[in-house]
Amino acid sequence: MTYREDEPIVRKNPPVRRREITAPIPESVVIYIAGAVHTPQRRRPTAAVGLSFEIENSRDRGRCIPILNEQSQYVAELFAALDAVRSANKDSMLTVVSTQSYVNEAMNKKLSSEGWVGVPHKDVLRCLAAEVKARNALTFFKVAEPGSPNRVRCRQAAVLAKRAARAPKDEKWDLSLPQDTALPGLSLQGNRQKIFYRSIREEKTRKLVTRASTVKGLKKVKKSMEDTFKKHVSDADIWKAAFNKDFLPRVAQFLWKGIHNALRVGKYWSHISECGDRAKCKDCDIEEDLEHILIKCKSPGQETIWQAAKSLWLEREPSWPEVSLGTVLGCGLAIFRDDRGKLKHGTQRLYRILISESAYLIWLLRNERVISRDGAPATEEGIKNRWKFAINQRLQVDKTLANRPTRGKRPALAPKLVLDTWSNILDDERSLPADWLREPRVLVGSRTFPQAPIRRQSHGIG
Repeated sequence: MTYREDEPIVRKNPPVRRREITAPIPESVVIYIAGAVHTPQRRRPTAAVGLSFEIENSRDRGRCIPILNEQSQYVAELFAALDAVRSANKDSMLTVVSTQSYVNEAMNKKLSSEGWVGVPHKDVLRCLAAEVKARNALTFFKVAEPGSPNRVRCRQAAVLAKRAARAPKDEKWDLSLPQDTALPGLSLQGNRQKIFYRSIREEKTRKLVTRASTVKGLKKVKKSMEDTFKKHVSDADIWKAAFNKDFLPRVAQFLWKGIHNALRVGKYWSHISECGDRAKCKDCDIEEDLEHILIKCKSPGQETIWQAAKSLWLEREPSWPEVSLGTVLGCGLAIFRDDRGKLKHGTQRLYRILISESAYLIWLLRNERVISRDGAPATEEGIKNRWKFAINQRLQVDKTLANRPTRGKRPALAPKLVLDTWSNILDDERSLPADWLREPRVLVGSRTFPQAPIRRQSHGIG
């Protein structure tokens, strides 16, 4: 590259200098932060932040954070750090102290160079990083060690945060970046192709609009969880629970499509001339949807199966939760506790298996009746046998996984969890040993449907 003699190679702009400090500024500021989440029954959780100043105690305060899809202590800690950085003078050295390491982990150099790709709430992190960059003095994020005096001050901030979370107010937070502060994006040097790909996917996903039918399905699950289990859930919780490891892959796919309303029912068939009659239920004479098939249809199948699941459940639990489309699609989110408030993991797992397998069997029976048998229903005895086979098949899968060691010489499924899941519902359980996982004939469901007496027919003549 060549230059003309009269063309200056070096720009003559004045160098960037730190502005002069005209007023006396304290040498350092220490702010203690904390986050808190309050979860009332049948209401959306509220999160708040608490700030406690080492010197200016009159500035101590608690604030609610904006209502997001996820209200957690992690999010509250990020907002607390942002509030602390904005509260300090830009020319004073700042130390932000917390009992958690969320901010330290999220603000590390590696995640920053990756543009916080895949990190939740990266808009808050980008704003926090920009505020730190705009300061003229050093900023430190410190974790209070157990037993140190800093812990006491952090508890004071936690009290302020809890108080603010219990009395939520509409607080406005500005997440725009400071003026004249440019944050570098995803670094092209040193990053892997995986990070670039995920960044492109995130940007494209951000511009997508959620399908109206998906929004409707998510609302049904949320309402059912609040009404039946007094639990508020987010969209992320629902999608994660749809692929719970306790579901078989085909069942998980069925639940996922059900939330999206992507199963082939109702209006799907009305656009196909040869199969237009499948859009309506012949027994009920109304257009089919998933809720009608699983809950309301009068055709043989769904009522028998739900009654069987209820009878089996009541053998070990005092009450049966009401079945609705929302509880079926969100069965992976159901929670059960004992009298002391402790989670009953075996009971929760049994509920997930019973609800998901029963709903999937109802779906299969409906497809066989409408498509394969041209509307001819299955017999009552055949439906009962199909349900017993499906539940016992899950029991055998659990037994196999509990006895199969993995590479770490541990079973693929914890034996204690399997025993807790199927206890008190097995046939002739009193005669079984305490650890029946290696016993050959362990079955479920015979007590639910007593076997009918066999009628012998005579084959004589006359």
